Amino acid sequence: MVYIANVYLEEKKFVYKALQDIRGIGERKGREICARCGLGLDVKVGSLTYKETSLLAKEVDKIDKIETKLTRKVQEDIKRLVRIKAYRGRRHTQNLPCRGQRTHRNGQTRKKFDWRNMG
Repeated sequence: MVYIANVYLEEKKFVYKALQDIRGIGERKGREICARCGLGLDVKVGSLTYKETSLLAKEVDKIDKIETKLTRKVQEDIKRLVRIKAYRGRRHTQNLPCRGQRTHRNGQTRKKFDWRNMG
């Protein structure tokens, strides 16, 4: 199993698809990373050599915000909104939807599930 950026990549997946399991990397970035490493889109994670794996890990490390850094950034942004007493910050603290959704009928999932204790 390949371990990159604190995430195990599944051996049966294509490399560009497996890279999407890393938070902060989408399909486009996954394809770009594969292109920079010289890997085709039909290469699976299980068939990678050690050299290709280390090259892939170096390319992923060049990206600024992935996994823990990205999570920390999002949490800091929410804390900033709460600190400046913005409307969205209040919605976060009250555990209600903050992107304009209705709450009369919808938003029940957000109300019932405690999102603050995740991560």
